Amino acid sequence: MNICQISSREIGTDDQIALRRFVCCGHGAPSYTLDVQRYIRSLDLKNAIPGVYRMVLYCQGTSDIYGFCEFGYDDSLGPESGYAISFIAVGLEYQRHGLGHMLLDCVLRWISNDAAISGRNPYVATQIDAANAASIGLFSDMGFRDEGVDSYDPGYHIWSRTFTPVARDDLWLFQTVVF
Repeated sequence: MNICQISSREIGTDDQIALRRFVCCGHGAPSYTLDVQRYIRSLDLKNAIPGVYRMVLYCQGTSDIYGFCEFGYDDSLGPESGYAISFIAVGLEYQRHGLGHMLLDCVLRWISNDAAISGRNPYVATQIDAANAASIGLFSDMGFRDEGVDSYDPGYHIWSRTFTPVARDDLWLFQTVVF
């Protein structure tokens, strides 16, 4: 049994090695989880993209990443475009401990704060594989609604929600978890 103080923060270039070791699925996993793992492991953190942010969960005192989320907005479309969550994953051995909820809550706090400051549209969307019950449950629990099949990628559904922009100081969360 391990007790860990899990914290959230924006990812930094020092996290490159930890990302390469990040495992969010095992052998025989569905392609949608393997695609996420491949993407996360292939990131080059030195190449920042305007409007794209990455948040991680980590155990204080270690360099391990327990969860990862990429989100942001298309800077070229202006503030009316709203936000998108591209990828969210929790490390395989840390799943089923509420870390996905914690990570998504942190991202939604960040987005809400940014919308209050920037005036960006308080709308966030994500794309979920229709067979991904864990993600459907997570996003549904956090107030997202299924808008239906993505016309550009029929194997996926668009899930979205609107929110009230709130400028806030409590962007980073901490939680004690027993593994």
